[in-house]
Amino acid sequence: MRRTLSIVSVLLAGQAGLVGLAPPSALATVAAVAAVAAVPPASATLITGDRVTARTAPDGRDTYEIQPAAEKGAARALAHLRLGGRDYEVPGTALPYLGRGLDLSLFDVKALLAGAPVPADTGTFGAALAKQFKEDNARRHFGGQGLFANGASYALPGTPKRSAAQPRSVMRTVSVDATDIGGKPADTGIAFLYNTDDGNILDGNENFGYFSGGTAKFSAPDGNYSALGVFFTTDADGNITEMRFSAQPEFAVKADTTVRVDAKRANSKLTWVTPRPALLDDTGFLFRRAAKTGPALLVDIDAGPGVPIAVSPTSVPVRTGALQTYPYSRLVSPPGPGTPYEYVLQKASTGTIPQQRYVITAKDVATVDATYYSEYASVGRRQRSGMFTFEDSGGRSSHPIQLPRKQTEYVSAGPDLLWFGGISKYVLPGPGSFPGWAGGQYEAIHSYQGGSSVTEDWNRFPLHPAGAVALVPLSDGTSFTRPGATRAGDLVRFAITPFSDNQPGHTGFGFYGEPRDTITGHYRFTQDGATLAEGDPAGVTEAGFEQEVAAGPSTLGLTIDAGRTGPMYHQSTATHTEWTWKSRHVEGTTLPPALYCARGDDGPDRSCAVEPLLTLGYAVGGLRLDGSTLSGPQGLDLTVGHLQQSTASPVTAATVQYSTDGTTWQDAAVTARGDGVFHADFTATTESFRGTDVSLRVTASDAAGATITETITAAYHVYLA
Repeated sequence: MRRTLSIVSVLLAGQAGLVGLAPPSALATVAAVAAVAAVPPASATLITGDRVTARTAPDGRDTYEIQPAAEKGAARALAHLRLGGRDYEVPGTALPYLGRGLDLSLFDVKALLAGAPVPADTGTFGAALAKQFKEDNARRHFGGQGLFANGASYALPGTPKRSAAQPRSVMRTVSVDATDIGGKPADTGIAFLYNTDDGNILDGNENFGYFSGGTAKFSAPDGNYSALGVFFTTDADGNITEMRFSAQPEFAVKADTTVRVDAKRANSKLTWVTPRPALLDDTGFLFRRAAKTGPALLVDIDAGPGVPIAVSPTSVPVRTGALQTYPYSRLVSPPGPGTPYEYVLQKASTGTIPQQRYVITAKDVATVDATYYSEYASVGRRQRSGMFTFEDSGGRSSHPIQLPRKQTEYVSAGPDLLWFGGISKYVLPGPGSFPGWAGGQYEAIHSYQGGSSVTEDWNRFPLHPAGAVALVPLSDGTSFTRPGATRAGDLVRFAITPFSDNQPGHTGFGFYGEPRDTITGHYRFTQDGATLAEGDPAGVTEAGFEQEVAAGPSTLGLTIDAGRTGPMYHQSTATHTEWTWKSRHVEGTTLPPALYCARGDDGPDRSCAVEPLLTLGYAVGGLRLDGSTLSGPQGLDLTVGHLQQSTASPVTAATVQYSTDGTTWQDAAVTARGDGVFHADFTATTESFRGTDVSLRVTASDAAGATITETITAAYHVYLA
């Protein structure tokens, strides 16, 4: 997924290489083990300093999260281009220089993620380019001066020099003519040309060009084509003040041809009419043209905060290939008292480009009661990316979010619109700092139902290990989720993520931290008490590994220890979790389409069964946004269940103990409420002005003999009134 079905999203974590031990035998007590820990999402820094984080879904599609180096100006605008089947992330300040000093390869996401070195200091080049953009925009001509004087150019090492297109049958001159937003022959803006018969006819560098004297010229063979012109204006400081998309979605080339994409044709201004007053914060527009065969053209430009967008509407459906477009915007509540709210909206159209006035009603959105917990006040990042089923890849820029926070979110809903993303508790600022998110949660791909109301709690304490949960219907194979534990024959696979919260579908950042943190981890896997595998995961999101076991019925055991301390962590700093369960040889079992066991050469492998590990969900009564409660009587709701799609036996018992000093444990009074739900009552007091931490120890069991024991250090905090 830039929106793929994961990311958020998404997606989520890939697999590392396999490390084998001795093969198993009937008498062996140690069997083969292979580490398949999910590595943290791959990240790369663009030459401009922008950060791209990618996740690969089991179906091979990618989702991206983009962390802009700038919070405003043309550098904040971001273009996601899919040209010739490759994805490029291009800041607005770089867009006018593609092929005119900046090679397209500099923004090739896959090449950068593969480790291609960037030929400039990412900490300074972005600022220099923004300065160059401002100067060149003022003189209405880009390239040839400053950074690009005397023919200076930048490309990834090893990039072949761009050469003229090689003739393919008879080549025609296609002139894409335009006047700019001011009505003059365009000398700024970018033109795109795409063959709608075969997306391979033009390569990525042949799909775009620049206006000069009111025209952008292309060389192309006969066929059916689509053209798009993108225009913008800026203020004296180089901030984009307006953006227009003018399209000719379909025309034929049989001789030298001229088509017009005048900016004035883009006369339909994007307007959202919402039930509650809202201010435009971030906005963009996506144009996708798919050929009858070959890769699609995708032009997706996030214009940045508050930039008005206008589009050229069309009325005649395309006949060759497919056309899909949609605007997307985030709007926020005006300043004032009360709970803040926001709208996250996008509306897709196919075949034609409609007028861009959208009236939003309650049935168009889901109402999300969202709470973001954090024991420290911080500025984190929130990514919420929507992806329609027709998209090949995807992602959205994240935006800053003040934590902790409670707000109402109105999110576009529909069966063909899937959402993914996550929350970062904080991001270290500055060049050369920790390159990524920290202390947050990812969310599984999911959809919303229009008119529905849902509750989403992010980083709600206590945090603890959890397996992934599919949020789409299990019969939906659009996106895939890997359960926390599966067995295929006698091969058992695990993917358990520490420091996950209590929202189904959320998984934490696991053993992944930043340089100031101390992250520790250990796992041990046993069969009938004999150790088969153990390891110390580090720098990964999951305790993930696979292990052969003896074929006969047996009792399997898994223990995971995880610790995380650092300047931004005070609650749920360590967990110790032990599972035991009955297991036997698995044959002839297939998971439903939304789940998978492992990636295979031909796609997801579903030939396995989910192991019946017990799961825990915690809800501390009266928990404040900072993860604390009032000193005195405490209430805890405990939900005991099983991994999704496993064979679940009735939950039979649960116990809860608590400690305020980490060493002395006391029993809580536990009441069973049915269906695996228990309520614990106890008293935790403090006389300290700073309050005290409450640690929890929980046990549970089911009728089939499965057990879980979990200890959470500093699970939450109590304070004096």
